[in-house]
Amino acid sequence: MTPTVQYLKFIPMIFLASSPVALGKDAEHSHEIEEVVVTAAFQKTAAETGLPVTVLGGEELLDKVANSLGETLKDEIGISSASFGPGIGHPVIRGQTGNRVSVLQNGVGVTDAANQSPDHAEGVEAILAERIEVIRGPSTLLYGSGAVGGVVNVIDSRIPESVPDKTTFTFEQTRDTNNDENKSVFRVDTGKDGFAFHVDGYTRKNKDVSINGFAIDEVAVEAFDELFHHDEDEHEDEHEDEHEDEHEEEEVENTNGYIANSDGEASGGSVGFSFVGDRGFIGFSASRITNEYGLPPGTHAHHEEEEHHDDEEEHHDEDEEEHHDEDEDEHEDEHGHEEEGHEDVEFVRIDMEKTRYDLRGMIEFDQGWVQSIRGSIGYTDYQHDELEIFADGEQEVGTRYSNDGVEGRFVLNRRETTFHSGSSTGVYGLQFAETEFSAIGEEAFIPKSDISNYGLFVVEQFQSDKTSVEVGVRFDRNDVDNGRCASGESAVSLSSSVLYDVSETSNLLIGLSRSERTPSMEELFSNISSASCARPEDDESLVPHAATSLLEIGKPDLDNETASNLEFGYRFTSDRLNGEVGAYHNMIKDYIYLELTGEEVDEQLIAQYRANDATFSGLEAKLAFNLIEQDNYGLDWSVFGDVVHADFDDGGNVPRIPPAKVGMEFELFGDNWTVHLHATRFMEQDSVGEFELATEGYTSVSVHADYHWALGNDAELKVFAKGNNLLDEEIRNHASFIKNFAPDAGRGFTIGLRFSY
Repeated sequence: MTPTVQYLKFIPMIFLASSPVALGKDAEHSHEIEEVVVTAAFQKTAAETGLPVTVLGGEELLDKVANSLGETLKDEIGISSASFGPGIGHPVIRGQTGNRVSVLQNGVGVTDAANQSPDHAEGVEAILAERIEVIRGPSTLLYGSGAVGGVVNVIDSRIPESVPDKTTFTFEQTRDTNNDENKSVFRVDTGKDGFAFHVDGYTRKNKDVSINGFAIDEVAVEAFDELFHHDEDEHEDEHEDEHEDEHEEEEVENTNGYIANSDGEASGGSVGFSFVGDRGFIGFSASRITNEYGLPPGTHAHHEEEEHHDDEEEHHDEDEEEHHDEDEDEHEDEHGHEEEGHEDVEFVRIDMEKTRYDLRGMIEFDQGWVQSIRGSIGYTDYQHDELEIFADGEQEVGTRYSNDGVEGRFVLNRRETTFHSGSSTGVYGLQFAETEFSAIGEEAFIPKSDISNYGLFVVEQFQSDKTSVEVGVRFDRNDVDNGRCASGESAVSLSSSVLYDVSETSNLLIGLSRSERTPSMEELFSNISSASCARPEDDESLVPHAATSLLEIGKPDLDNETASNLEFGYRFTSDRLNGEVGAYHNMIKDYIYLELTGEEVDEQLIAQYRANDATFSGLEAKLAFNLIEQDNYGLDWSVFGDVVHADFDDGGNVPRIPPAKVGMEFELFGDNWTVHLHATRFMEQDSVGEFELATEGYTSVSVHADYHWALGNDAELKVFAKGNNLLDEEIRNHASFIKNFAPDAGRGFTIGLRFSY
């Protein structure tokens, strides 16, 4: 299907669009919420920004929250989820994910290993969020030059910024029938005389995920194999025949009705306090999360351990080899395993733990050009083990990832100044991060690296009666050093936007930005020889990336990506009708991606990081009608959709781009109850990249219902139920690396209760 045809389907929606923010409902079913958008340059309500922003908070967030950020946000326009089995869902914004989407926690970066591999979960939990904000377009440069796709800011109350009027307590318990998941969440907020205190926690545990049909799409797997090997010569065919029996013995067992090894268990919590005064606050918090989850069979390739150690000896220089051997010996002694005596790996599980400490404060000034200064510093200790489970029941750590470091952000707000035709104000900021990343074991294809990022930014806003203009500039310096090879790059980004009030109820946005992204650690140094700082001469020394089943090779001389984005938006609101439409055209020079080279080593494909110019363009739209509004009940109806097309300028499509979607929602509500019916049609995706297969379309239908009881003394009990994938569709997520091995969950129902006081 051509891009033109895809866009034609959405032309009617240009006139039928609505804001995903203005349509949110609070507990009393108000038709407009005034959330503060702290992710934007200037702290405004969502209705005032005029930017392409999505805010999930209050009852709406509680209804949609899932076990990953991607799953929580996937129904919002312009956003999808890149899954890697049931436990993982990375946000995809306008076709961008990974390093091009910045995930923040209370405005500060999340230190984890999610960007290094698609099978690594984010080190932040949506379940404890007070709200989640997603910013797209020109304002993303405020949180890093690499946020070409967008910014996801998970905001919680672990450091209170005000003293609550009274002690509040919330407890929630849910049960999911699809995978027998039990989830418990609690939160307490209290304080007195300028002191505020917060504590929260959660636990969840689930069995294998149920699906309709087989987990592995054997037809698609065979088609991909034929797609890649169709041009092999006869000699290669004979070589395959010699090992056919051995290959068949290693084939993964397909499961019917469930995804094997998809069970999981997670827990976490935080405690925080702050001292609050008339002019500001200062507070501290400590948090910890653990997450153990399985990877679906067939999605994590492995080689014999002894062969890998031989490869590693060739891949690293003598000093690194000695250090690695010491770590391996210590690791083996700790777990009591030797290199020999095990059968093939049956399952792989990831055991993640993360501890984080945050210090945050703000002070306001009564006079002078400085209105306020806000600062945040966070230290993170992150580690996860990739556990190899053998057929005999034994297990050992195949690879241990760690990422420890400090991230911080300081922002100064300039006091508003007025002049004859309007006013102006400004924001000035410093952002920094110092982290140390390492991977020890079978998947050590990325060397141990010290990473530092420093950024300076300025945004000025000019306002008149009908026009608001924002102009911003950002300078970044990013350095990666692995001891032998190093890279240091600077990036300059610019943005501007104009918001014009067409009338009292509508406005028009035009945005333009030019942002640079420096290459990441894995793009530069994956499988790069530390002796030559180039691709190893012997391909046998390459270390495989099991999650992608590829031998990934970095490119140390990559140039910066440069994204030039043009954005248009129109929003209108009235008593009975609200809408928003957005269109964007993003031209990215030297877009960095993994390209299959056509080479193989021991039946593993080789992929090389390369740069090529690419263009992303798309439409986003939503419209909401208030059909009925009576004294004791009402009915709302909304329609929505988005589409993104991405291709390389010299021909071919960018891989794993989410399909277009279009849907509608009905919401019937009363004084103390609501019923939602949500249906989304995801189109076929046949605009595929090289060595990529098309995926079929599907329809996702869900329903949610709840009832509130007032118990007196401000206490409330809410009982709710939700049905997901009611049509029990076989959903193959095109943005997923493993769509042919693990579909999304089948039909399931969640029941729960929430008590608040």
